[in-house]
Amino acid sequence: MKRFKKVMLLPVAAVLLLGVAVFLALRPVPAPAAPALLQEAPPESDDLREALEVEGVGGSRFFIQYPREEALQTVPVAQFGASPDNADNADALNAAFAFCAENPGTRLLFEPVTYYVSGQLKLNDLKDVLIDGNGARLLYDQGSSFFTLRRCACVEVRDLTFDWDWEKQPLGALARAETVKGEKNTVDFIFDHPEYAREDMLYAISQADPATGTYGAKGAYIETYEGQNPDIIHQVTKIGDDTLRVVHNGTLSHFGGNSFILRSTAYGGSLIDIYEACRDITLDGLKLYGGTGMGIIVGERSSHFALRNIFIGPDPEYADVRVTSLDADAVHISDSDGCFLIENCDFSRQGDDDVNINSGVGWIHQADGNTVLFEADGSMNADPGDTMRFRDKRFNLTDITAVVETSERLEDGLRRVTFREALPDRVGEGWFLFNGDNTGGNYVIRNNYFHEHRARSLLLQTSNGLVENNVFYKTTHNAIKIVMDINGVWHEGTGADNVVVRNNKFIECAVIGTEVIEVGTKVLEKSKRSTAFTNIRIEDNEFTDLCGNLMVVNNVNGFVFKNNTITRGDAFRRDLAQARAVFLRDCLNVEWRNNTYTDVSPLSITRVARSGDPIVWLRVNLQRLQKEEAVK
Repeated sequence: MKRFKKVMLLPVAAVLLLGVAVFLALRPVPAPAAPALLQEAPPESDDLREALEVEGVGGSRFFIQYPREEALQTVPVAQFGASPDNADNADALNAAFAFCAENPGTRLLFEPVTYYVSGQLKLNDLKDVLIDGNGARLLYDQGSSFFTLRRCACVEVRDLTFDWDWEKQPLGALARAETVKGEKNTVDFIFDHPEYAREDMLYAISQADPATGTYGAKGAYIETYEGQNPDIIHQVTKIGDDTLRVVHNGTLSHFGGNSFILRSTAYGGSLIDIYEACRDITLDGLKLYGGTGMGIIVGERSSHFALRNIFIGPDPEYADVRVTSLDADAVHISDSDGCFLIENCDFSRQGDDDVNINSGVGWIHQADGNTVLFEADGSMNADPGDTMRFRDKRFNLTDITAVVETSERLEDGLRRVTFREALPDRVGEGWFLFNGDNTGGNYVIRNNYFHEHRARSLLLQTSNGLVENNVFYKTTHNAIKIVMDINGVWHEGTGADNVVVRNNKFIECAVIGTEVIEVGTKVLEKSKRSTAFTNIRIEDNEFTDLCGNLMVVNNVNGFVFKNNTITRGDAFRRDLAQARAVFLRDCLNVEWRNNTYTDVSPLSITRVARSGDPIVWLRVNLQRLQKEEAVK
């Protein structure tokens, strides 16, 4: 009898537990507060300026000023000695830019010819200036910070082509790998174009799609950076016009039978820098055909800038030969003061992300009174007078603030900051701090085409962002990643609030099998127990031809996924993970509704959203099990 009672208690207990879970799932939980929205006043009237009004997320508003062309005095670059006949135009062009700095209200006009440049071009302290490229081409071989804007205000650079000198140093080449039989740890790289079969083309080796010759082999990912680990390759011998034989330490043993993009360099500086509190900068109609590092870097408190109608990719005339464009991010925005627009751009073939938006975060090693020792990468601003904010060990935002008194940079990425007043005792090792005055938010990314590059399309690591009407095609990794990321090399992301992703098309994204959209925290590859992200909305988008998970989401309070259309498609082999959404344990207030699955039932077990948290699982799946999802 006692045994019978025990047996009967088990289903009763299960029912009670289910009832408790349902009650918890349906109970109200604290929702994130509505964010404060920026509402800038129109700038004062100025005879030399016009202003572009940008309407951002939730009806927020900011203005980007640019020179009024009809009010400017036109000066030709030839006046300073710039000529297509010069072996190097750096000095002549720098003289022209210095003239512009001394004469606000200048339109500097190029001729539509090719100018050879071997030195750095410096645009310092320009104000109310239009750099009119007029279809000109700058052929350059300066590997780092080629075209720099510092302390500039209301400057536009337009209709100018930046082209890397491939004759001096090819940036990349396509080759297939074949394991050499009978030779230990030996592989041959056979180049599609023999002129690029050079020993210096092995700095970075990334798997390519053999059908298209672009980054991203379907469902696979093989890569190595010999330039960062010189122990990989022991010997390189050119055994034919198109073949390099490579003896290695075993790292390349599984490379045989695959196609690769080989690069001669990576992360080697930048092409265009916008630094030192530049404001009201417009880059319009530029073409960036190649470079050894990033395309455009914006930082050091620069703000109110527009990147419009910019093409980043191989020169179309040589696109069947030059398989790479830039060797790192297309656009990297770090520790800016935000308020920017990216629209009508086409980014492809670069060696890292399309757009990385972040502000630096410091990881505290030691706190003592009013002094903190922390690690951070070089871009993070922590200067006297700045107000710092703090997150605890779990990355939860606290109400603690402190004003910097002194700041110094030490070795190995360490910083030491003293504050005007002592910190609370609870601030200590493992906490995080970031610049509360320099958060890089308020941005609009619209009407762009992001495609066929090595890494992620958008890293959105700051607040108040609107991403709309873009096309994402064949990204290697995530199309969108909202993250706080510390890995010992970079320290990016302070948390994000109020990000809307709407009316975009995602086609064959995350081809190596990662999720199309990822949200979460990572400190040395581990997730923190917090809700670092709030008010994230993904709505009215089309997701077509999925390789793996649709989403993996964590660390969010207030996540909306609605009115989206998901088509599993036939571009990839059928897999249980296709189109699945995974919610990890640190999620609150998840709303999932009115999404359409075109070619698979949402009630299929492979489509039901998974979660380590039973409350979130019930919140999402009860709606779906009630057939609120549409099926065509």
